[in-house]
Amino acid sequence: MSGPPDGAPPRSTKRRELLVSSAVSRAAGELDPFSCTFRDAALEAEFRRESFENNLIQIRIAHILGVLLWVVWGVLVRGDLGPDQRFDLEMRYGVFIPIILMSLALSFTGFYRRIWQPAAAAAILATGFAWISYVSVIDTMPIDYGYVGVILIMTFGYTLIRVRFALAFLVSGVLVVAYLAIGLGTNELSRHDVKLPLFYLLSFWALGMIAAYVLERSARLLFLRERELDRERSRSESLLLNVLPSAIVARLKKREEEAGEARIADGIDQATVLFIDAVGFTGEAARTPPDVLVGALDELFSLFDEIADRIGLEKIKTVGDAYLAVAGAPRPRPDHVAAAATMALAAQDAIREARWPSGNPIEVRMGIATGPLVAGVIGRRKFAYDLWGTP
Repeated sequence: MSGPPDGAPPRSTKRRELLVSSAVSRAAGELDPFSCTFRDAALEAEFRRESFENNLIQIRIAHILGVLLWVVWGVLVRGDLGPDQRFDLEMRYGVFIPIILMSLALSFTGFYRRIWQPAAAAAILATGFAWISYVSVIDTMPIDYGYVGVILIMTFGYTLIRVRFALAFLVSGVLVVAYLAIGLGTNELSRHDVKLPLFYLLSFWALGMIAAYVLERSARLLFLRERELDRERSRSESLLLNVLPSAIVARLKKREEEAGEARIADGIDQATVLFIDAVGFTGEAARTPPDVLVGALDELFSLFDEIADRIGLEKIKTVGDAYLAVAGAPRPRPDHVAAAATMALAAQDAIREARWPSGNPIEVRMGIATGPLVAGVIGRRKFAYDLWGTP
């Protein structure tokens, strides 16, 4: 039977991708199409927590950039201010920059995590209203500066500070309406043709909100995908730990990351192997339905697993009706002989009253061997941790 074409992902990878994609599609149905928020309150809270942690540094950098832009702005427009230079300095260093610095300082408080979205929206609104008042007072300021400033403030809100779509939509709408209302009321716009500022503001508001919606939706879908991938990774990790010892799993991962080599082989100076074999199992198999027989064997081996976990032996494998465990591998232990003997005695006590489905008592043969051995993992598919050599 031929395998997948060269360069094609293995079937297991394709299946995992399909499962994750399907799970994300189902979860995306829980995303409200209008507010772009999750209907599940717990999922929404988890997204907001992760979003805050991922964006906190970016938010602080945005505040610092905002301060720098206000300083640069003062240098660029100094020639256009005329007699209003003092007013510009008072507004720039007494209002605009302090608003940003207070918002930045708030980001270092312990409660900022809970209020960062409304706090950021409030800072943007305060800056926007201050800006609209500023340009309406300075008569020598070109009209283009007014609406371009409003556009820059809105852009900061949904790109760098990452205000959520619903808040960005509301804040941007309030600033646009406020600029038009205050501008017309103070003759800032009334003595000019209002069509161009109106066109730019409304166009940017519409396009900006589309961009904000797409950015947030993409971030939320990415959050869902990573969440599902984490679940799949945890599930795979759990399955792997059921097959291999945890110490071996860690070493396999490290080897694959460093050299792409999965083979492991260790020489163990002293270890003790315990072998338990069910007596008369072939006869029981002939007279017992398969599902009942396998269920009984599963209960028996699960009992041995519990004992091995409690005493600290490593289960190696089961072969038919035989159970193999080792003490002293993969981690050496000085009391390996005593540990194996303790498990053997505990297993005898545990099955003293146990019976097969036929009613016959369960009897086992046990063997213990001590000495040096080789332990490791070989193979590329369905690999397992195994033992070779003596004992």
